[in-house]
Amino acid sequence: MRIKITFETRNQTTFLPINTNYYLYQLINELTHDYRRYLSALVPGRSKWKKFDLYTFSQLIIPERVIRDYEIGINSPEFYWYISSPFYQFLGILAKELRERKTVRISDKRFRVGEVNFYPSPDFSSSSARFTCLSPVAVYRKQVMDRFERNNFSMSVLPDESEYIYFLQKDLLYKHNILRNEKRDHLDLELEFDKEYLRRRRNKITKVIRLEGEDQEQIRGVLAPLSIKAEPDILRLIYDMGLGQLNNWGFGMVEKVQGAS
Repeated sequence: MRIKITFETRNQTTFLPINTNYYLYQLINELTHDYRRYLSALVPGRSKWKKFDLYTFSQLIIPERVIRDYEIGINSPEFYWYISSPFYQFLGILAKELRERKTVRISDKRFRVGEVNFYPSPDFSSSSARFTCLSPVAVYRKQVMDRFERNNFSMSVLPDESEYIYFLQKDLLYKHNILRNEKRDHLDLELEFDKEYLRRRRNKITKVIRLEGEDQEQIRGVLAPLSIKAEPDILRLIYDMGLGQLNNWGFGMVEKVQGAS
């Protein structure tokens, strides 16, 4: 399940840092600050959890924009943001807070909150699905990464490496066992990026996102349409929680291509 937030701007170009992940992550933390204990209690084995992070979010979707140096100018009267999670309670809290506050701050700019709409997860009765990426997919060699390791490109894994699928499977298994409170040790996964898209892009599908803050961390991910074969429950997990790692920092959000399987 996910929500779509519409932000409204004034009739003038508004500039934000070109990488907004850090500020959107901070916004979610601010909106859910008073509900942390409640949200952590929703997670099976909650005694191990210090905070709720079973969600992902998209990049800001800006219909009319202009790039200037390291900033993105918003020329649209409206722009959009998606947040996804398997926990309706989490999304309900976000929707409530957004509607009540009416305005929010992203970086050093304030925006009026327009509509906040809920969208159920699509049907995943088939064992295959096609997706587009709403934010880059980041894959690392370790499940738990400290700040140094996240900033170290040698820890990231890219699609042309033989280990790529292995680490995707490992991460999905980790998420599945948390969500279902199980100790499963294997799942099957097949993934293929859109060959025509790769040809048009000359295989240039990686994107580096800089996380603002003290350390200016850089995360390398992949943005490209892809097809996945897996159990329907795993496909739904990918849709609700994200593909790859660092999902709660705005990585790995995908959208199912309707009518495709």
